[in-house]
Amino acid sequence: MPFSSYFAANVPYEQVEKLTTSTGCSYIYSSSQPSVPIVGDWRTRYCTLDNSFQDVLERVHSFEIRKEDVWIVTSTKCGTTWTQEMTWLILNNYDFEKAKEIDLTIRSPFLEFNGVVPNVPHDTIDAADKLDSPRLIKSHLPVMLLPKQIWTKKPKIIYVFRNPKDAAISYYHHWRGMVGYTGTKEDFMQLYMDGYVNFNPFWPHVLDFWEMRHEPNVFFTSYERMKKNLSSVIKDICHFLEKDITEKELTQLVDHLSFDKMKDNPACNHVKEFESMKAAAGREVEEFRFVRRGIVGSHKDELPASVIQEFDDWTEDNLRPYNLTVEDIINYSKY
Repeated sequence: MPFSSYFAANVPYEQVEKLTTSTGCSYIYSSSQPSVPIVGDWRTRYCTLDNSFQDVLERVHSFEIRKEDVWIVTSTKCGTTWTQEMTWLILNNYDFEKAKEIDLTIRSPFLEFNGVVPNVPHDTIDAADKLDSPRLIKSHLPVMLLPKQIWTKKPKIIYVFRNPKDAAISYYHHWRGMVGYTGTKEDFMQLYMDGYVNFNPFWPHVLDFWEMRHEPNVFFTSYERMKKNLSSVIKDICHFLEKDITEKELTQLVDHLSFDKMKDNPACNHVKEFESMKAAAGREVEEFRFVRRGIVGSHKDELPASVIQEFDDWTEDNLRPYNLTVEDIINYSKY
């Protein structure tokens, strides 16, 4: 199906049938060279998305950007919700009561969510457009599919990396709970590495932003660094956003963002998204907690050694051309 900015090529059914997608999947390519450098040859770069995304991609690409926007961009299951809640509070004078009263999906829309669940009445692109500034907007799209004005108006972007072994395990549980996946864990891991799950392939998504990490409007951090020293990351993001924080506010924010508090906070557990996806599936799916374990190294007790080794080999193959290791990316600090 042609787009003015993109074109789609069908992913062979036998590659994605195990994912139980109802609409099929496509490789989405840019139809012209992106206005910002991306890793590899732009002609062969693609993003795998359900066909349900095709009605929203052009709307996303032409979305009107404001210079004062702040964007949270991540691959899936990389601490996005955690980062959204943190950043919204920093931008909104640490209004914890409002954060508890209003669902995060309303305060910080997932821009392309209508591609995930096309038949929900709530239009996330319109909702994002109508927000008062400064808007905090979430996206999982890669560089080449984000709104084109991002690269001219240059709003601030926070990008969060996570070890893909942990991200993939979390995505597996997400796919079971939100989509109704009934296949094996090992099959899902292979589909993840092969780039057949929505918003993948993983490494090009990360490396585009890694290459931009020194840009003044880009803040690149990691889930692991947030887990290791959340206070330090909060201070860095305040610096990046040019926002003040007192020691009292910092203590309150760290407590609010603790795993136990986030796990039990209905405003951050994507209840509305879960209900939308259950309705769209037309069948019962297992109960699902969006904030699940929240630990570093969760893959170690969920994946066999052979699959872990496959992940390590896959990672090494993708990072070798850049003379990088996962630890280099995890430990990077802008300041």
